[in-house]
Amino acid sequence: MSAAQDLHVPEQAQPPSQWLYRQGDLVLGPLTGQQLVDKLYAGGITGETEVSSSGPSGFRKLKDLEPFQLHVAQAVVKLRVEAEARAARARRNRQQAVAGVMAFCLFSALGIGAWQLSRYAAVYLPGGGEEFTLQVDPPVITPARRSIPEELFDYPGEPKRAPARPADPAPDKPAVDAPTGDKPPEKVASVEPKPGRKSGSRPSGRVSTDPDGLSTEVNYDMGAINRVVKAQQGTLSHCFKEEVERSPGFAAKVPLEFTIGNDGRVAQLWIDNPKLKKGPLFECLLAELKKWPFKAYTGERATVNLAFTIGKKR
Repeated sequence: MSAAQDLHVPEQAQPPSQWLYRQGDLVLGPLTGQQLVDKLYAGGITGETEVSSSGPSGFRKLKDLEPFQLHVAQAVVKLRVEAEARAARARRNRQQAVAGVMAFCLFSALGIGAWQLSRYAAVYLPGGGEEFTLQVDPPVITPARRSIPEELFDYPGEPKRAPARPADPAPDKPAVDAPTGDKPPEKVASVEPKPGRKSGSRPSGRVSTDPDGLSTEVNYDMGAINRVVKAQQGTLSHCFKEEVERSPGFAAKVPLEFTIGNDGRVAQLWIDNPKLKKGPLFECLLAELKKWPFKAYTGERATVNLAFTIGKKR
């Protein structure tokens, strides 16, 4: 039964037709009894609201007036049920939002995982989609390129100067008596061996002469370097595979040149390709080369030249 119908039940006393009510310090109205009941059910007023039908004086709480007591009780129940329903809807909305976020995160993680798995399979697993081919030319090992000293450059207006060479010590000669009246014979200085080296001994390694006439002492073991290169060159394969994945259809011959320091670690790397002198491929190759376990040595540093031919074929 509606609030309007309740007011017209014959057994109930009919409230007066005009009512004033208070909200804070304000006196509002007038309202009919039906309007007052409707406002009560809508939550605009409560049983604690003071009303009066006799002007500014005689205000009483709505719940204390017998004609409105039933409506006050029903309005309390109605508003409580509606509040609980709103709270339940809010909880469901929050749960649905959380479930939606979790589902989104799950599907995103699955998508990223599938993409990473396919990329890993394409890069690291043999026979995955397309066959990756990588050919390596035999290494060429030479002494590291040395810079030309400033005095070897030709300057305008000056004759070309040959590189200075250490003078060979003069062999010991027996003293010869000078004839009477001539100057006394000069003493010939003897050549003493350098400290730390026995007389007549040869330096370790081998000595080579470059085109400028400068001698270099080569002490690295070419055979040992070749063995390390052969054993470790496969570690560079994933760098080239990742470059192919970054640039689909990439195929080229990539010449590398790296210098081995005297501590046995790769010190420098050059890639003779204008597009690959820097970037992810260069960084990956350098990081792997620095892990190669060459033996430490003395003398001129060794330079290793390698050439990789990369391509994909279906």
